[in-house]
Amino acid sequence: MMADDRTAAQRPALALVDKLFYGAGSLGNSALFYGMALWLVYFYAPPPESGLPILVSVGLIGLALAVGRVIETFDDPIIGWWSDTTRSRWGRRIPFLLFGTPLLALTFWLLWRPPVAHQSVLNAIYFFVVLEAFFLVNTIVSAPYEALQAEIALTSRDRVSVSAWKVAFGSAGAALALTVSPLLVRTVGFAGMGLVLGLAAFAALYVTLFGLWTRSTMRRAPTVTTSIPLLESVRTTFSHRPFLAFAASYTLFYLGFNMLAQLLPYYVQVVLGASEERVAWYTAGIIGLIVGSLPVMAFSAARWGKRAVYALAMLVLALYLPVLGVIAFVPLAPGIPLAVQSLAVIWLAGVPFSALFVFPGPLMADIIDDDARRTGYPRAALYYGMQSTLQKLALAGSAGLFGLLLQVFGFSAEQPLGIRLVGPVAGLCILLGYLAFAYGYRLKDEPASDPEATPECI
Repeated sequence: MMADDRTAAQRPALALVDKLFYGAGSLGNSALFYGMALWLVYFYAPPPESGLPILVSVGLIGLALAVGRVIETFDDPIIGWWSDTTRSRWGRRIPFLLFGTPLLALTFWLLWRPPVAHQSVLNAIYFFVVLEAFFLVNTIVSAPYEALQAEIALTSRDRVSVSAWKVAFGSAGAALALTVSPLLVRTVGFAGMGLVLGLAAFAALYVTLFGLWTRSTMRRAPTVTTSIPLLESVRTTFSHRPFLAFAASYTLFYLGFNMLAQLLPYYVQVVLGASEERVAWYTAGIIGLIVGSLPVMAFSAARWGKRAVYALAMLVLALYLPVLGVIAFVPLAPGIPLAVQSLAVIWLAGVPFSALFVFPGPLMADIIDDDARRTGYPRAALYYGMQSTLQKLALAGSAGLFGLLLQVFGFSAEQPLGIRLVGPVAGLCILLGYLAFAYGYRLKDEPASDPEATPECI
């Protein structure tokens, strides 16, 4: 199957309702991700003050999570290749979403249903097995879902718009998990919370599936008559220079973002002397600025191209984060408390960080198109699977680098240098990502189908 050689002017635009249907699935994925991130460790290894029983030791939980993430890095390309090479009367993506979504909701609910109500080896085995099943099913669903954005949106403008809606719905899912789940835990318990979030994800992903399916939007996705073996497919991916440049930039960009996120609890407690609850003010502001910047990002991409805006955002952050390492620690204006000043300057980082959430999907879609023209094989799920692997490597790398800074330079009120260095080091990482992208990524955005048209914000 060869790539779509039509120009942007010849490719049909994607209707707004299709963008909404696609974005809805992100709400479900995000709700499960943030719900698990917020409660999983606490549920199995609660602090003594909670009055809840420990079900699995915190050491075993950490080991299970680490091993699970390592296994996941192999799952992503394999399942992506599997979806890309699937031949069925429903196409390459529908079977995975149709049968994987119920299993995703079920395995998430089972995470909150351990066999016994006290610490035991049985609970530890159950935790690892169900966690691995959840990770596997999550990849089975997410790889085809991510691939769809490159296959239903055929123009650069539509791809940015779809990605913006995806981020907006994903933020709603994060809000559901972070704000509603505590109420659910208090009223219906952890199992009830798991059931509600699982059903929410089930509904959201099925809205995406059946919304696009009944409108025949999925018919835009190419079919395959031939395929290449897994190892050859992976090798070809890593020989694609634009992908390598993007991979380096995305990994370093995401690494910088996660270092800033990990910094916040330490900054709030050590530098400001406030409680952990104050962290929510910072995360809410950053998320709010990311969502609020989506129309600006989409408009700027339509005007100047997503490649240019993505690169500019990295450059701005590379210069801003070292400055943040100063102005977040030293009061600048008389009468303004450092806590108030730091809110403003940290929130502002959300504006360029929004590029990290909007543009990688559309840029990857351009890479997939270019690769299909070169090889004759459309391999969207494999490429998005590799992007997921890069994200996990960035998470692991940020944790290691962040921990090293704190260990070597200190993270106490008496020795806060490690905390102060996080911003500059994150900025350096993003600067290296900018250089890799600026000098290695040469794919051009397609021109708008109508040069006189007003750029579409979302």
